[in-house]
Amino acid sequence: METQQVTQSSIQSNTTPLLAVNDLVVHFEKRRRVAKDGTSTVHAVCGATFDVFSGETLSLVGESGCGKTTVARSILQLVKPTSGSIKFNGDEMVGLSRKKMKPFRQNLQIVFQDPFASLDPKMTVGTILAEPLVIHGKWDKSAGSDLIAETLRLVGLDPIAANRYPNEFSGGQRQRIGIARALILRPQLVLLDEPVSALDVSIQSGIINLLDELQASLGISYLMISHDLSVVRHVSNRVAVMYLGRIVEVGDKKTVFNAPQHPYTQALLSAAPLPDPTRERNRQRIVLEGDVPSPTNPPSGCRFRTRCWKATELCASEQPPLTTTSDGHAVACHFPEVRSVL
Repeated sequence: METQQVTQSSIQSNTTPLLAVNDLVVHFEKRRRVAKDGTSTVHAVCGATFDVFSGETLSLVGESGCGKTTVARSILQLVKPTSGSIKFNGDEMVGLSRKKMKPFRQNLQIVFQDPFASLDPKMTVGTILAEPLVIHGKWDKSAGSDLIAETLRLVGLDPIAANRYPNEFSGGQRQRIGIARALILRPQLVLLDEPVSALDVSIQSGIINLLDELQASLGISYLMISHDLSVVRHVSNRVAVMYLGRIVEVGDKKTVFNAPQHPYTQALLSAAPLPDPTRERNRQRIVLEGDVPSPTNPPSGCRFRTRCWKATELCASEQPPLTTTSDGHAVACHFPEVRSVL
């Protein structure tokens, strides 16, 4: 895998973020039955706040079920937020109708996790790639086929693939088709929802390197949803850590991985295996006790307190704010402390 050369200081030289998510809340009402504790609301996302700057990759990480994918779908308005703000290029998207959202979707695209389920098996690859152009009124009979061929080459596929169906391709090739569909409109921001988790390990590095090359050549930004810390460490400029619907730590990749301050971030990194057998054998892991609380009845105060070894009465009574330091690192903890776990 190649190493990214873009520095965070150069990315944020323009202080206006491409995407600004502020205090995003997404609740779902349970319809089948009321939960045993008497509640009927799933608190999927509660107050998520982060920015994505032009040309950068921000990775949103956390355990399964913490709300990462819900955040991504809310940004695209595929899931309607309960409250909060989502601004793209300074323009508010929350509350817009489907018609008014259409111009935003040209610059906001997504690559889904499952390359087998996200492509219509009854459509040729050419038709799949042409569909976004038709929907947004950009299809040109004379130049459309050339644009499709160019985009297929861009993702490492032969243009002849346009005449074939998705079932004729491998998983890695299908994901390249999904990436081509996201890029056909030349968006500014692409959301990557676990883009390599459904692929063989031997194929993953090729897709990750492709995403790096596309970012360098097209200048696009990525919001990556992932639980694979090795992938996150390779592709990210910054990392946002999420636990039970809340952002608990945000910072540049180097700081989050080498000097995490939130106990959950430390535990998450502690669970990641190291490539050095000696270091892996000798390091002390952080083992969390108890289960993740239910999002229908989250703990009061700090949501991580029921599994945290530093929790006090203050943690139960007051929710810690996401506090940003002078270097841009943000932590939501009453007792933050730097602790290296790698």
